[in-house]
Amino acid sequence: MAETVDQSIAPRKPRSLVVRSIYLLLGLICLVFALMSWLPLIPTFDFVILAAFFFSRSSDRLHNWMLNHRWFGPIINGYRESGLTMRMKWVAAIAITISLGFSVFVFVDSKILRKILGVVYIYAIWFVFSRPTRQIAAEADIA
Repeated sequence: MAETVDQSIAPRKPRSLVVRSIYLLLGLICLVFALMSWLPLIPTFDFVILAAFFFSRSSDRLHNWMLNHRWFGPIINGYRESGLTMRMKWVAAIAITISLGFSVFVFVDSKILRKILGVVYIYAIWFVFSRPTRQIAAEADIA
């Protein structure tokens, strides 16, 4: 049975059709990247969560589809209900470090852009580790 989003906790959709269209486009782009996650260095989790966020702001139908999808649904619901496992946090931190570090040292020549990317890096790492930590079943039994 398809589950719908509780409107009392759902984010408010922008009134502007242009803004909702941009959110829809960003959601579709993130979904494509999530589907390409079999390629090296492309994470699944990040793009699934981002796509769900963008769809929640643009399309109830696509948001509900993601929540009920057999692969995407458990990722989104697990994140919403109990946060990230410590392993997920470290994998995300390593991926952020590699991708931003590679960008800073290979693609960016501007000192200003490097400083901006440094601030983005600090914020991204803080954001990942400030999320609630979910205990996996084996860890919960030991503790």
